[in-house]
Amino acid sequence: MKSLETKKEIRARIKKDRASLPAEMRQAFSDRIFKAVIGHPLYQKAEEIYCYVAFGEEVSTLRLVEYSWKMGKKVAVPKIHVDNSGLRMVFYYIDSMDELSEGYYGISEPPAERQAAGSNVLVIMPGVAFDRRGGRIGYGKGFYDSYLGKHPEYRRIALAYEIQCLDLIPSEEHDIRPECIITEKEIYTC
Repeated sequence: MKSLETKKEIRARIKKDRASLPAEMRQAFSDRIFKAVIGHPLYQKAEEIYCYVAFGEEVSTLRLVEYSWKMGKKVAVPKIHVDNSGLRMVFYYIDSMDELSEGYYGISEPPAERQAAGSNVLVIMPGVAFDRRGGRIGYGKGFYDSYLGKHPEYRRIALAYEIQCLDLIPSEEHDIRPECIITEKEIYTC
């Protein structure tokens, strides 16, 4: 990483690197990450899983969502609302991936019917780039920082491919860090 590389530059570089991974490799890495997540104490203790729906070249979450239902955990996924105050992210419970339809930015979203409000929650966070101490660069809209800022009691795991993890990334005071980052090679405790 260049010493003066900005979040925008890191975001562009890592998205390009991530997209260059062959689809079969991304799936194999996603499978390894899935196995690490379900073996992690934060996942095992959680009653509810609030999980992003993978988009583009992100770490796949489909298997994790389906496994969570099988384990009797409640699952919620995010929906972006556009209102007078701007954009905001809200999680809604789903019982099937068939409930999802194309939403904000082409990402699959749930219907705004059953707003999630659990007490033993694990949030599975996406991101573009991370550092090994929990620094996170998302997609630039601050959805997870805003949501998690309102729910500090929720536990947090981020999923990433190893190529998304850098030594150090720029961070700001309001950035919400995951408690750990799980890649296909490592679990970084933050």
